[in-house]
Amino acid sequence: MRDRMSLFGINMAPRSNRRWLVVATYLSLLGVWGIIEEQGSTNGIPLILTATILNGLILGGYGRRGLIKPFITRAPFGSPAPSHNDERDLQRRDRVHFNVYRFVVALALLGYALGGRPFQQDPQLGRTVVLFAVILGLTLPQSLLLWNEPDVELEEPPTLHAAGPIR
Repeated sequence: MRDRMSLFGINMAPRSNRRWLVVATYLSLLGVWGIIEEQGSTNGIPLILTATILNGLILGGYGRRGLIKPFITRAPFGSPAPSHNDERDLQRRDRVHFNVYRFVVALALLGYALGGRPFQQDPQLGRTVVLFAVILGLTLPQSLLLWNEPDVELEEPPTLHAAGPIR
């Protein structure tokens, strides 16, 4: 997690706020999917782009923004300050990615099988399952990290009143 847990002025340190954020993120993706389907488009690229943007700006993990620190283990060239993850962060990240991608690969294989010859009654079903697997592969690791992390206790900088009178 980042040292500063605020998003659009909302305190994201309590677990309940982060869980509402994850639910709102997936509801917005569901809304975008509904709009795309209503227009009659079978192209999933706008949904994948929306998931990538939401992931980068709100959830984090792959860029400088978002609630989760970047997953990189070394600073990119030209970066003013390195963002190091400790061993606990790296172990938690690796464990969540392993579990999520195991599920996502199984889901993608199911979608591929549903698009095959014996299941040709609904040709869009296999495509929808694969698209669902891609969206989950992009967003689910960060969502689980935000969902499962306990309440974050942030240290407040000392104020002049707490330091006592100046003599």
